[in-house]
Amino acid sequence: MLNKLFKCITVLALSFGVALPFSFNAQAATSPDVDFIDVSHHNSELGLPLAFYQTIKSADVNSVVVKVSEGTYYVDPAASVNIANAKQAGLIVNAYHYARFTSNASAKAEADWFDKKLQLVGFDKEKDGYVVVDVEDNSLPSSPSKLTEYTNTFINEMKSLGYNRVDVYSGSYFYNNRLQPKALSVSKPWLAAYPINPMKNQPTANFSNGIGAWQWSQSYRFIGMNEYGNFDVSEDYAGKYTTKTSPEQEISKNVKTIKTISLIDYLKSKNIDSSFKNREKLANQYGIVDYSGTRAQNLALLSKLKSGLKPAKTNITNSKLTTDTSITTTPATYTVRNGDTLSEIAVKFNTTVSKLKSLNGLNNANLIYVGQKLKISGASQTNSGTNYYTVKKGDVLSQIASKYNTTVSALQSLNNLKNANVIYVGQKLKVSGSTSNSTASKYYVIKTGDTLSELAIKYGTTVNKLQSLNHIKNANNIYVGEKIQLK
Repeated sequence: MLNKLFKCITVLALSFGVALPFSFNAQAATSPDVDFIDVSHHNSELGLPLAFYQTIKSADVNSVVVKVSEGTYYVDPAASVNIANAKQAGLIVNAYHYARFTSNASAKAEADWFDKKLQLVGFDKEKDGYVVVDVEDNSLPSSPSKLTEYTNTFINEMKSLGYNRVDVYSGSYFYNNRLQPKALSVSKPWLAAYPINPMKNQPTANFSNGIGAWQWSQSYRFIGMNEYGNFDVSEDYAGKYTTKTSPEQEISKNVKTIKTISLIDYLKSKNIDSSFKNREKLANQYGIVDYSGTRAQNLALLSKLKSGLKPAKTNITNSKLTTDTSITTTPATYTVRNGDTLSEIAVKFNTTVSKLKSLNGLNNANLIYVGQKLKISGASQTNSGTNYYTVKKGDVLSQIASKYNTTVSALQSLNNLKNANVIYVGQKLKVSGSTSNSTASKYYVIKTGDTLSELAIKYGTTVNKLQSLNHIKNANNIYVGEKIQLK
């Protein structure tokens, strides 16, 4: 593993037989291993492609932990694609839930929600790895004994639902100060601590109840794949995430490959309607949201269909399959807790600091107190005449403008922004109309005989631009039915 940290290696993107230049971030020989990574829609809005997972698998990354859900109102929109493509590459697949519980009842409800959504996105409790409860949010109960009790309730409920491999993730400080480690029903947790100079086998996390896994960086980049941004990476000491932990669990030592067949050809071979409308319907049944025919989505859906996996019997319409984590039934008020800030509350309820100030007659956004009841009613409602976007980590105004088919100057004007380079996470921006459902001018569905060079000429662009927009490594590898972005 460590030898691969210093030099570019060439591995096969085995899903299509394309050679990709690839290496890990250059590090000292004493740096920790990248035994596993964790992923969510922040790495790729609609899920990471099979080639990505095959590439990291070939470089000795053994496992992935996929974000699936949060609270009782949210499913990560990339979860189904990430799970399917990671499995196809031969990685051990684990899954996590971001905790919001404030009582035993809500902890049980969140576990039940997690279970239903695990089924929706194709996680197999027998053949896949650990399910993890992520306990780190500052809004969780401040009493260590109570939060520990609620966490145990969540864990016990998951076990009663048939999940025998359950773990806890948290930050090192949070784990040792906001929880009672010795009173938790699981030991050897997965903890985060990010030293300036991390060293192999020298975790800086305080493992006060057994050494599990150490998340040692949250800004790791895979060279050659910068489009996917930063990754959280971990070194596994207890072997929970990177070794076989049950007789039924399926482990692959080598990178898995698939036969080259398009989703459309497969559907036709089975006498199934291969129209875009039906593919979109099938994708939705398997928890693949915002289906647009991307390579990652098509390969994920194809793998689910070929495996014979049946769609989960769960309430998809209530799954909140979106990157907008606002609670569907926003309460009318919120009681300020210790450590709260108005900006964090605004982000939590998908509103703005200025709106909360206006609703509550606050002159100073920094002056709120524990126990104060704040009005937030209507904060998560969408005005039918105005569309909004909440800025996420890594966003830039030009990308947001492209997403909503507008311009940077128009967004600056709508939001009174003097500097296009100054936006912040949690900021709620007005956008000039929602993303268009009409894909005639932005997207094109590949037909028999098409080539990328012909499409570039036809739509007044370049092959390089089309490759960049659609993460296509080899301009000769496009397939019938694939939906590519044109601008």
